[in-house]
Order: sequence, then structure tokens, then C-alpha cells
Amino acid sequence: MPNIVSYRLFHSELGSSLCAAGVDVHVACSSADLANLRVVVSGSDSKTEQDRQTIHELDFARGMNPVAHIRAARRLGALVARLKPDVVHAHFDAAIFTTAMARTRQWPATIATFHGMSFPSLTGWRRMLVRRATAWAARRYDTVLVLNSENRDLLQAAVPRADVRLFGRAGVGCDIERFKPPAKSERDAARAKLGFAPNQCVFAYIGRLVESKGFALAVRAFLQFANDAPDVRLLIVGERDALHPTGLTSAEEAALKSSPQVVVAGRRDDVERFLVASDVTVLPSFREGMPVGLMEALATGVPVLTRDVCGCRDVVRHDLDGIVLRDCTVKSIADAMKRLADSPELRRRLSERAIADRERFDRIHFIREQRAFYEDCVARQP
Repeated sequence: MPNIVSYRLFHSELGSSLCAAGVDVHVACSSADLANLRVVVSGSDSKTEQDRQTIHELDFARGMNPVAHIRAARRLGALVARLKPDVVHAHFDAAIFTTAMARTRQWPATIATFHGMSFPSLTGWRRMLVRRATAWAARRYDTVLVLNSENRDLLQAAVPRADVRLFGRAGVGCDIERFKPPAKSERDAARAKLGFAPNQCVFAYIGRLVESKGFALAVRAFLQFANDAPDVRLLIVGERDALHPTGLTSAEEAALKSSPQVVVAGRRDDVERFLVASDVTVLPSFREGMPVGLMEALATGVPVLTRDVCGCRDVVRHDLDGIVLRDCTVKSIADAMKRLADSPELRRRLSERAIADRERFDRIHFIREQRAFYEDCVARQP
């Protein structure tokens, strides 16, 4: 995994489940947030389970940095040679490319999971270069897993002979016990703590503050819409990414900072506390695999306003538990915000449907599927 945060958020329950079954789990990831290692192990606090889950510090390269990838690949190759695992599984582009470089014929079953294909949203030479790099990496794996059917078709077209498979359910799912509909008292307390009045409609942007996630679009739409709507608020939970711009101009950054209708919480690990204070989650992303943040919102009963792209439309059902915009412009987002803010009845209907169907996101489905897949990989090896 590129970093410990990704493992903790998406895969620690799987790791704990494997450990409880007597499997040794080793996680190679970057040093970021290793100080918070204790929170990686969830579920049982038994010493046996914790002892079977080992973290190895390994800095994966981000972006197109061949020297950094080679350096990380050498360290990963040495780690695999020492551990002699039964299965190697790489997640996210950074780890997938490094692992592809490190793999030799002596390795066991080696799997990659792309949590969202990046080249479809690019243009020109960048699209061609990333597509070729992705295809090269995919050929180095026994099996490649993707989270939505569109990504499967794109990757299969790029690498016809590759074993490309689609997850059986909603990606990695989410922890529906952690993200659950709040009691009214809990919701009121969360809103009061953030300074939101009962009559205010709160839109939440939760995720990295980057242009590819639609952050700039969401901010522009809200600032435009909020001029004539004093009782709306924008709650921003997330952090900036040094490699990727926000997409905002300096004037827009200043307007965002000075607006009394915007609350910026920064990066938080207790996202559920902010979701329960929200009325609508906004994510006009340009590309996704299967966005966990939107599953968490719907599992909490918070309707979603998003873009009609693969991943987002696989999670959010238009006019059932959210609004999915085909023409996703600043104006269309602002118009949808106004529609939602002006109609508590619409928000209530969307929320009730999201809550009724929240079990479809339960991460237990992903855990069972992955465990069965690993067992099959081991059984098929000589």
C-alpha cells in the first residue's frame, strides 16, 4: 500500500480477519503516520492477532519518478525474498507500478487492485503515456482487480490477455457500524459544536482538496449559490495535496477563506462526526474507482450530489438517494444545491432511501470475497 492511512481506512478489517484465521499479514507502506500504528489493528485486541499483523516501512514513489520507483522496487524485492509470502497484493497506482518493477519469476501469485484508472480522464500525450504504463504494469500480474465495469472494459481493451476481474459488490465497502444514521440528539449536538443553526442547510465536501475530485467546482458553485442564500453552509473536511492543485485561483482562495458561510475542518480521522452534522455531501469528481466516502455518506443517511462518472454513478442512484449530474458545470451544481436546500422534503426522501439500502455497502462482503480469492490463489499454485 502507498501509505498506512490507506491501509487503515480500507483494509485493516480484512487484515484483522485474516489474522484471526491464523494468517500472517505483512503490510509494506510508507512511513507517513506510522506513529498511529495502533489504530491499524481493529476488532479483537488479542495479542495473537496483533502479532500476526506486521508493518514494514517502505516509501513508495508518487508520480512519474523512475529513480524513486527503482529504489522502492529493490527494497520491496528484498522484503519479498526474505518473507517468502504465499500471495503478494499491490493496491493503488504507486504501489502497483513499484511492485510490477520488483516482481521476478520466483514470486508467488501476485495481484494488483486499481482503485480507479487514471488515464481515462487524461488527454493527449499524458493519456497515451499513462495508458501504456498501466498496460505494462497489468501484464506483470497474475490477476488485476478493478472496482467498476467501465474500468474493467478499458483495462481489458488495453491488455487483452490480462486476467482482469471485477469486484462482486461495492468495491471495498465501508464500516456501516461506524457510519450509521445518528439519533436526533447526536445530530443536534454535532451541528451545534460546529456552529450550525437548525434551519441551515449544510453541504459537505469530504476528501482531498484537489481539482480532479471536483473541489474547485464544488467551491465555485457554493460561493455563487450562497450569495442569495444566507442560511446555507459549506463544510470542508480534507487536506491539500502537494502534487495536485486545488484548481482555485488566488481570488477564489481568498473568497473561500473570508466567507462566513464556509467552515474548514482540515484533515480529520473522525469523519463520521462531520457527516452526522451534514445535510448533503458534494463530490463532483472527474474520475473514481468506487468512492468509499460516498458510501460512508449514504450509510449515514446523507444524500449525495455528484457527477455522472464511473464509480460515482455505481454508488449513487439518481433521484433515489442522491442527484447525479450529467452536465456537471458550476451552474448545474449551484442549481442542484438550491433545489436541495429549498426542499427539506426532498432531502428527507433521499436520506430515507439511502438508510433503507445501506447494507449493500457493508465491508463484510468485501472481506469474504477477498479471503475466498486469496484461498483460491494459494490452491492454484504449484
